[in-house]
Amino acid sequence: MIKKIDHIGIAVRNLDAALDVYERLYGVVPLKIETLPDIHCRMAFIQVGEVLVELLEPTEPGAGRIGKFLDEKGEGFHHMAYRVENLDAMLERLIAMDVSLRDRVPRSGGDNSRIAFIEPGVTHNVLTELVEREKEIEGDR
Repeated sequence: MIKKIDHIGIAVRNLDAALDVYERLYGVVPLKIETLPDIHCRMAFIQVGEVLVELLEPTEPGAGRIGKFLDEKGEGFHHMAYRVENLDAMLERLIAMDVSLRDRVPRSGGDNSRIAFIEPGVTHNVLTELVEREKEIEGDR
């Protein structure tokens, strides 16, 4: 089952510029910045109060799902992520319910997490990510 909100995903065209805005406006710096080449994405996690925000930038314009999202919708809210205790069990349950999933098996996510996405049509047009991680994100900067 769901343990808590893990993070809010925001698509940006320029990660460095977005990080500068968050630092200037809110005084926050990234806990972690990483590139996931297999999904053509560079990402940063920042802590804003009690909320973890994931800023997502395509590694090149139009690349991957984030690039496509930016081309179609522009910058802004991309997804809501929920922390689950056992992603395999959650996916098994959703598959048994015939829920439309982007990922029927877990894949690697940021900060060594395991993730899967539920199609937005299922959840009132909100792209939903399920995240299983063994530990909280720690800063590496």
